[in-house]
Amino acid sequence: MEINNKKEVSKRSFVPKKIGESLQNISKKYANKYGKVEYLILSKWPQIVGSFFADHSEPEKISRIPDGENEVGEIVYSKYLHVNVSPAAAIDFQHFKNKIIDKINSYFGYKAIIDIRLQQNFVPKKNIRELKVKKSNVRNKKIINKKINNKDLEKSLEKLEQSIIEMEE
Repeated sequence: MEINNKKEVSKRSFVPKKIGESLQNISKKYANKYGKVEYLILSKWPQIVGSFFADHSEPEKISRIPDGENEVGEIVYSKYLHVNVSPAAAIDFQHFKNKIIDKINSYFGYKAIIDIRLQQNFVPKKNIRELKVKKSNVRNKKIINKKINNKDLEKSLEKLEQSIIEMEE
């Protein structure tokens, strides 16, 4: 009888992995494309600027410009946030620019952004408000305007109409 001390090689071509190991490659790809500061600003933009400016602006990128050296000799960078703003809201956005910078910096707890650079570009509207207005107008309209002699049929049609309105909301 012969003893075999060799490790057996798995015949399986697929070795199970933890989900975290699989997601690391994906998160590294996006972490390299967007920095942590840029990702958080992009994801929290409506909370930072409010609903009006969220509809009329969108952050584009963060640029880093060398600003000098610190005591250790490392290069210090100033970060500028580039934002596309629709022409209709550009003056208002510029007026509130300092408050927006303060909100961003207070969120991070340090001076993450030095200034905001505005570019007037077309920003596609998010039709949230328009949809709400259209839905509220539907409530006031009746689908069936003709008079129905059968009361049971009329009540059932009104219930159907009400359920359609509720489904749209």
